[in-house]
Amino acid sequence: MKKIWLGLGVLLLLLAAGCGVSRQAAKSSRSSAPVRSRQASAASTPPRPTRLAQLKAKSKAQLVYAPFGDSLSVGLFADKKASRFTSLFARQLAQLTGKTVTEAGIAEVGKTATNLGVPALPQLVAQHPDVVTIEFGTNDAVGGATSTALAAYQQALTTIVTTLQKETSAQLILMTTWSPNQGPYVNADLKFDAVVKAVGQTYQVPVVDLATIWQGHDDVTGPAGTVIPDFTANGPRDTFHPNQRGHDQIAAQLIKTLEVINSR
Repeated sequence: MKKIWLGLGVLLLLLAAGCGVSRQAAKSSRSSAPVRSRQASAASTPPRPTRLAQLKAKSKAQLVYAPFGDSLSVGLFADKKASRFTSLFARQLAQLTGKTVTEAGIAEVGKTATNLGVPALPQLVAQHPDVVTIEFGTNDAVGGATSTALAAYQQALTTIVTTLQKETSAQLILMTTWSPNQGPYVNADLKFDAVVKAVGQTYQVPVVDLATIWQGHDDVTGPAGTVIPDFTANGPRDTFHPNQRGHDQIAAQLIKTLEVINSR
C-alpha cells in the first residue's frame, strides 16, 4: 500500500513539474514574439536612399543645379570659372549620376539673403532645379551679429528654404558663412552659422559647415594680388575669398553631403 501511495506521489510531482515547464515555455514564447516581430519589421523596411541615389534614380536624363548665393557662388577667387566650386560640383554630380547636369542658379557679389535671396525666389523656382546650394550669410554678417540682424537673417533663410521645399522637388543644401582664418568678422560669422544650422535642423536640410575648411587653415585663401582673367571685373585675388584649394574643398564637402542618407 505504501508503495502505491509513494508511486502516486512521484506521479503528482512529475505532473506538477511538467506543468511548470509548459507554463515557462509559453511565457518565454509570448515574450519573444514581440522581439521576433520587431526584427521582422526591421528586416522588411527598406533602407533610406542617399540624396545622390535619389538624384540618380530620377527618370529624366538631365539635372539642373542652381547655386544660390553671393561672391563665393560667383566663383571668387578660383583659378578660373570652370574650376569654381559650383562648376566642380556640377561636373562631379554628372559623373556620379550618369546624367547631364546644367549649371543655372543666381549669384551676385555682395548680396545677402534679404536683398537677393528672398526677392529672387520666383526666378530660381522657374529654373526647375534638382539641386540647390543656398550660400548666404557672409555679407549678412558684415554689419555685426545684432539681434535684429540675426532675426532678419533667420526669417529670410527660412523663407528661402520653405519656399523651395514647397515649390520645387530640389535637394537643398545649406552652406554656412565664409571667412579667412582669423578674419575680421569671425565672431559674427559663427553666430550667423548657428542660425544656418538651426534652420537646417528645423527643416531637415543638410548643412555644409565651411568653418571646417577655413578655421585654422591659412592656405585656403590668397595670396593677394593675382589677376585672374575670368574675374578681372572683380579686381585681383584677395585674402578673403577662397582660392582654388578652398573651392576644391567646398565642392568635395558638397558631394560628401549628397552621399548621406536623406532623412526627409
